[in-house]
Amino acid sequence: MAKRWSFHPNDVILRENDAGESAYIIESGKVEITKDMNGKRVHIAFLGQGATFGEMSMVDDLPRSASVTAVEPTEVTEFHRDDLFAAMKENPEVFSKFLKSIFERLREANSLIAARDADPVAGGRLANLKDPNANGEAYTIEGITPKAIAAITSNPHPIRNFPFRIGRKSNDPFLYNHFEIEDQDPPKISRHHVSIILENGRVGIIDRGSELGASVDGVRIGGKHGNGPVFFEGKEGILILGNEASAYQFKIRVAWK
Repeated sequence: MAKRWSFHPNDVILRENDAGESAYIIESGKVEITKDMNGKRVHIAFLGQGATFGEMSMVDDLPRSASVTAVEPTEVTEFHRDDLFAAMKENPEVFSKFLKSIFERLREANSLIAARDADPVAGGRLANLKDPNANGEAYTIEGITPKAIAAITSNPHPIRNFPFRIGRKSNDPFLYNHFEIEDQDPPKISRHHVSIILENGRVGIIDRGSELGASVDGVRIGGKHGNGPVFFEGKEGILILGNEASAYQFKIRVAWK
């Protein structure tokens, strides 16, 4: 039976290298994913409400690959392996959350491996950016054309988690996006289009296998241009989803809260 747990800030939920046969859905709050590298605690990602973690160890029986720590009051639902098997029949919506997460993380890992093998375009450094919520900084995506503005429920739209996944709105049960865009035929936006990443204080874009690619401050990614990542310069940058003529144009910005 699935269990619900509550955690205080700085509580360790999972510890790297521990054994584990459970996976988790975040019901509220936020967690940080970290790895120990040469004795240093290295930030990997922040995850918020609706995100999952811990599923890889449950599937492959290997030790936990990272630690997970609550960064604010957080509630999670824990699913043991047997619970998840039962959910395949009894609660397919829950099962699909974990399945989508596994697929998307494999997709992102493949993109990063391919990018590093191909000596990716590094672009410039997004000045003075640190992790979300640090030093009062906030990250947003803002529509700058009528079509882009119409695609956003709140403009600007906050970016609370990295990677921040963008794609076309669809009934596809295997989609895993934080920001979905309703696009008409012929679509400019792919179901899995790009991810916004935060890496070593830099904000950049990775293509997730989109059909028409994207432009990051004029630098093309996707298709023959490779998946990136390409990093922004300055405190803001322009992201165009689709070809250069696409009206889906957005500004990625860091500002003070």
